Amino acid sequence: MTTESGKPILTQVTNATQSIVGKVLLVDDDSLSRRLLQSLLSRCNLEVIACSSVDALLKLVQTRPLAEFDCLVTDYRMPDKDGLWLLEWLQTSDPNLAAILVTAEGEKELVTATLRQGACDYLDKPVDLKALLAATRKAVLLTRQRRSQARAESEVKAVGRAQLQMVGSTLDGCGLTVDLCYHPSHEAGGDYFIAFPLAAERFLILATDVSGHDLQAAYMSAYFQGFVRGMIEASTPIETILACFNSYLVSEADRTLAAQGPGAQTSSVSVVALLLDRAQGQLSSISCGFPMPLHSDGEGGGGTLGDLWSSPLGWFPGAVDSPTQEPVRPNSRLLLWTDGLEDVALQLGVTPCTCAYKLLEAKKEGDLPLWMEQADDDILVASIFLGGQPPDGGEFIPLLFVKYPGSDYGRVDIHQDIWTRSLGLAIPNLPEETLFDVLLCLREVVINALKHGCKGAEDQFATLMVSFNAVEGLLRVVVSDPGPGHSFDWREHCERADIDLIDEHRGLMLIDQMAQSWETRQAGAWVRMDFSVKLELKAEAA
Repeated sequence: MTTESGKPILTQVTNATQSIVGKVLLVDDDSLSRRLLQSLLSRCNLEVIACSSVDALLKLVQTRPLAEFDCLVTDYRMPDKDGLWLLEWLQTSDPNLAAILVTAEGEKELVTATLRQGACDYLDKPVDLKALLAATRKAVLLTRQRRSQARAESEVKAVGRAQLQMVGSTLDGCGLTVDLCYHPSHEAGGDYFIAFPLAAERFLILATDVSGHDLQAAYMSAYFQGFVRGMIEASTPIETILACFNSYLVSEADRTLAAQGPGAQTSSVSVVALLLDRAQGQLSSISCGFPMPLHSDGEGGGGTLGDLWSSPLGWFPGAVDSPTQEPVRPNSRLLLWTDGLEDVALQLGVTPCTCAYKLLEAKKEGDLPLWMEQADDDILVASIFLGGQPPDGGEFIPLLFVKYPGSDYGRVDIHQDIWTRSLGLAIPNLPEETLFDVLLCLREVVINALKHGCKGAEDQFATLMVSFNAVEGLLRVVVSDPGPGHSFDWREHCERADIDLIDEHRGLMLIDQMAQSWETRQAGAWVRMDFSVKLELKAEAA
């Protein structure tokens, strides 16, 4: 059989056709070829809508959307707009609709161009019936697969948008001042934060990190939040709630492993629960596999809530410990983050506290640091002011916090590199002379704390916190150790330096000269140094 131009259309006509359910959009300017292709495709239970030109198709889709069709079959050589033009238009109009190009031209360049424009198949004339039906079946299935995937991606994005709205949605009217930054690595994730009042001056703060960063993690996170809210409203103690959910996850994991074997995927939840009683000035905390929250007293001091690592919910039976109690000052603040931030900090060679500080500062500017592109996991950071309102005169916000064992005194050069990078990331326009003074004094105090305060012991720890008060323009360094301190008066020691210079004099004289002010407590086991900061006016590094 030939077309009106004498070219053969079809070879190997056969009755051995297989049924395909779907709707095909056919475009061919040759009336005989168009009728024949329409007849053959219709015999396979395909509904065929035929158009005599590309312009006719463009007019048709004004009333019948492309989403109505499962496949496009188009001739290549047509007047005005040809098949390649149509394929290019299709890529912007509905890239999920699979297309087949039919032509008598057999040039290699045309095949390449066809595939480049997104066609899923290419058929030469004369068209083989079996090849036509196979290509059509393949195109219909591909279209449905693409659209199903697109719907799934759309639903995941919808879940992600809802999750972004839900994370921190309880903050308005919760009675606490909270700065929150949430950055999922995918459309939906498992990190979550919630804060709400339990009674007058009593609040529950909950942060979670569900294993994985996909739709399943988002569903588990939402389920956990509902589980907690329901049991809290029934006045169930938070430690009981976490223990119940841990038992649920452990039992579910046992069932999954029994049914699917050792390679089965199970869920776990890292969580920190904080109960704040402002009237009593008390904070109770329970951490299950969550990075230790940092407690800042607003004056440059503080530490982590707890010291021991704990397992996430779902790993082991009986994994929930009793709450720890800690007094809180009126102007104190909590800083917490999920472990995705710790991974980024490790890549940057800075402390997690530094990344948290910088991320919250960048959010105030409506920006996101470029280094966040390195994040492979969901990241959530929250800064919670535990008093009523932050003071007008500003407060000391922690931007660097670490704990070192006494045995680390020989690694001070490595630690100094981390201090340098951390301060440079947190305050990129910090003058070099100020940075030099801070690092020199910091090095002196930390070495003293590790060698003498901790006596070089691996089980004794010194803490370092560097905080910044932007209102006062002060950088504050606080170093403490568990040692007994010294027996001499440091001021008298400095005065004697001109007469009797010994090693201990050098460090004291250095600090006294470089720090704007400093003081010691606990016979020198606690040292605070303040440095005036006049920020340079230069562009901030990303």
